[in-house]
Amino acid sequence: DIDERTFNIDIDKLEEAITSKTKAIIPVSLYGQVAEMGKINEIAKKHGLAVIEDAAQSFGGEHHGQRSCNLSLFAATSFFPAKPLGGYGDGGAVFTNDDEMAKRVREILNHGQESRYFHTRIGINGRFDTLQAAIMMPKLKRFAWEVEQRNKVADVYNREFEELLPKGLVTPYVEGYNKSAWAQYTIRVKDRAGFQKHMTSKEIPTSVHYPMTMAEQPAMKGRCIAKNLGRATEAAAEVISLPMYPDMDSSQQGMVVDAVKSFFK
Repeated sequence: DIDERTFNIDIDKLEEAITSKTKAIIPVSLYGQVAEMGKINEIAKKHGLAVIEDAAQSFGGEHHGQRSCNLSLFAATSFFPAKPLGGYGDGGAVFTNDDEMAKRVREILNHGQESRYFHTRIGINGRFDTLQAAIMMPKLKRFAWEVEQRNKVADVYNREFEELLPKGLVTPYVEGYNKSAWAQYTIRVKDRAGFQKHMTSKEIPTSVHYPMTMAEQPAMKGRCIAKNLGRATEAAAEVISLPMYPDMDSSQQGMVVDAVKSFFK
């Protein structure tokens, strides 16, 4: 299950889920905030497990002063356009500080080749597209600025929505030792359908990330053992994301804020 404040994995329930079949722990750093990687690493070390951070939404975020993607044996991020550092199509990266593991990953993504036409393992065609790389390189130069701007946008939302907390709006919670990359600004609303309809009428786009738990997905039927997912199930029925991007100006954000406030009136 999740921590109901951060939406990341509940580390108090992690150890009891480990069995003799467990090979790795894959914590998702959701909505821009890094999971409790330090404590997760301690549990993994105790049980001889690998840790693979899913940093698709937290690239650019920090945890106790360390960057997301530099907190475990492996980390993976996405460069899909909607992610913190997005290209103009699909793409991604794997991070590790282990030289041997890095060699393996490079071989796997290039048809399992150690050198040209010399295949040491079964691989895939996972090379990053050259056109996407050409787009990503200049974007990377302003990425630190973008993360700072996202945090400023989030601060404005938090400040403006404070008056709505007694009326049932729940704003994102970020631990004091974390810096979020703010992939999304995700609130909780009991009447999500009504809220989304209201925002649409005001021509304000919203999105739901994510409407059901992994265990409820048809593809996972018979493949997933899930117990006590009450918090995750409740969150999946209430979460909704508001517009969030680094170049958002005050007038644009003001329109979103006014639309949200008008719903709660």
